[in-house]
Amino acid sequence: MSDRVLALVAEGEEATRELPMPVIAYFLIAFSAFLVLLAITWSFRNTAAKLGSPRRAPGAGTAPGHDSDGHRP
Repeated sequence: MSDRVLALVAEGEEATRELPMPVIAYFLIAFSAFLVLLAITWSFRNTAAKLGSPRRAPGAGTAPGHDSDGHRP
């Protein structure tokens, strides 16, 4: 009985596979991908303010008796 158990344990060890790269390589690939995505996100910072319509000062360019949106009060 113990011979069979030892044979099964020995077969189980042979069935495992080695990773194609060291574990640290997986970390470095994932970390570099994160940094690339961070750089892409960072490149779009403040884009809404650059593309948005310019804001007017309150009361600038309006007729007398109208609010800043051009409506009568």
